[in-house]
Amino acid sequence: MPKNKERSIIVEGVVTPKDIKRIVIAIVISLFVLFGFLYFKQLSKGKRIPVTTAIQEIEEGKVTKIRVTDSEVFLENKEKQKQYTTIETQSSFLELLQKEGIKLSELDGVDVEVENVGFSGIEIVSAIVNILFLGFLAYSIYRFMGYFQKQGGGGLSAFGKSPARMIIGKKPDVTFKQVAGLKEVKQEISEVVDFLKNPKKFLSKGARIPKGILLEGPPGTGKTLLARAVAGEAGVPFFHTSGAEFEEMLVGAGAARVRDLFKRAKNVAPAIIFIDEIDAVAKKRGVDFRSTYSEQTLNQILVEMDGFEKTDTVIVIAATNRADVLDPALLRPGRFDRRIHFSLPDMKEREAILEIHAKNKFLAKEVDLKRIAAITIGLSGADLENLMNEAAILSVREGKKEIEMKDLFEAMYKVSMGPQRKTRTMIKKDLEVTAYHEAGHAIVATYVKEAEKVQTITVIPRGHSLGATVTKDEIEKTNYTYKELLGKIATITAGRVAEALIFGEDDITSGAASDINAASQIARRMVKDLGMSKKTGFVKYSNEDEYLFFAVKQGYSDATAEIIDKEVVHIIESQRRRATEILERERELLEAVAKELLTKETLDSEQFMELVNKYGKVKPPKKEVPVVKSVEEWINKDTDTKKQDD
Repeated sequence: MPKNKERSIIVEGVVTPKDIKRIVIAIVISLFVLFGFLYFKQLSKGKRIPVTTAIQEIEEGKVTKIRVTDSEVFLENKEKQKQYTTIETQSSFLELLQKEGIKLSELDGVDVEVENVGFSGIEIVSAIVNILFLGFLAYSIYRFMGYFQKQGGGGLSAFGKSPARMIIGKKPDVTFKQVAGLKEVKQEISEVVDFLKNPKKFLSKGARIPKGILLEGPPGTGKTLLARAVAGEAGVPFFHTSGAEFEEMLVGAGAARVRDLFKRAKNVAPAIIFIDEIDAVAKKRGVDFRSTYSEQTLNQILVEMDGFEKTDTVIVIAATNRADVLDPALLRPGRFDRRIHFSLPDMKEREAILEIHAKNKFLAKEVDLKRIAAITIGLSGADLENLMNEAAILSVREGKKEIEMKDLFEAMYKVSMGPQRKTRTMIKKDLEVTAYHEAGHAIVATYVKEAEKVQTITVIPRGHSLGATVTKDEIEKTNYTYKELLGKIATITAGRVAEALIFGEDDITSGAASDINAASQIARRMVKDLGMSKKTGFVKYSNEDEYLFFAVKQGYSDATAEIIDKEVVHIIESQRRRATEILERERELLEAVAKELLTKETLDSEQFMELVNKYGKVKPPKKEVPVVKSVEEWINKDTDTKKQDD
């Protein structure tokens, strides 16, 4: 039995941009052909002159050739110049010549031609071209209007036809096996796919099919990829569209497209509807100046999802990066019964993702993907795919046969911070300031026990920065302690502290602008969101609608705002003093690291720690590496321990 082949179908009756483009191009080409024909026809006639001038030139003997048609007279003089004039009829022109005493038959050395009354050859061709053009124009308009009048809608009803692509059959390029990580997410989605394939198995137990599944999470975490895998696994009609495709300049068009999409899905049920970026049409109602037709689209989605009968096997899967802006009515059970959160991949998942994208690449034996996975905390699945691709491009650029470890490191920094800009011009003083600035970050991060481990220090410009200090722990963290957040702030402030210590307070630079912003954000969040200040207490002061309509709507008094500001300044300044004490004590190490950076441009963790062990006055504290396991592993371990005790 032949396997089902994938078919991608655009819904009939929709005027797509491609259709309109073809019609417009055809009309424009036809106009150019017509106008070109008329232009060259006019050009072949020569210069137009009055009848009196034509008669005068004939009388003076300047004309060597005369051709008289029913409505025009064409002349050619001794210089081979062509002229013409218009007349009422041949007889009227001959009468004018007779009045002047000129007889065409008696003109010596003049070639005279009088055509019979009727159409000339060129006029017949011109008429045919005009008729063909008008016929083509009428046909194009007929076809164009036909798109709008299909299915008996008439007028502009075609704008109400959904442009969703319908895919039937298996999609060979993506399946669940090719989606790394997301174990729980795939389990949730697999149940839905299984329900569509074997509905009786669930219905016999009294289970009903979920009406909607909302995929929410940061960009690049695999929401759309998983939806493609569903299309590959389900083997049922799969409608793919996006929130933006419902929007149209005409009021009610979005709602009509929603109705059409759901109608088509019901007709071929069991089916899946996937709406990408649903937040484009499903934002909260009544909170901003959104237009009425956008709310009509949302209302129609709500009605269609709530209107399914229990026997309908149509599932709506939607994806969004901003679940917080969606209308609450859309999120209630009965519409979206399941909300699946996508988070950034952990270390094991990152390693699995890297392995998938490394299958078609030639890696050197030294390549350790586990090590890359350990230091790429915070990168999404899309970032990791891009990392492997950039590494392959770098190896090809340098003429290598295999991708080496340094290619992967360089690709990682390129993805996260931007490409190297070694050709950027800068004065020597700025280079020195950058070296001390980055050395300050690295040294304080090393001597603060709760700070992250230093991975790389560089003075090579990348993106908007003149240098960078990469600090990352090789562990996954869900929560940060109060001390760890203070350690982050101390590390961030150390760059400016190093500048002031070496060059003086009067010569500090603007290079710490991003550091100031990062430290301020952490400190303000500690005070306003996390309840980490004794003076403000266990209270949340931030408000998501604080800047709605460009008007500040803070949920606390001015006196409280003053306390918050003072606490933020106190936290940052206390850690700035902490960084100052460390760098004043380790000034010799600061000088050594900066000089080494000016020589080598980049230092890895091993090279940096050699300098710390050689020039550091105090041995840096040993950073603890906690044991990381899944919840399931911790629970099983505790259970096994209790059984052994019993």
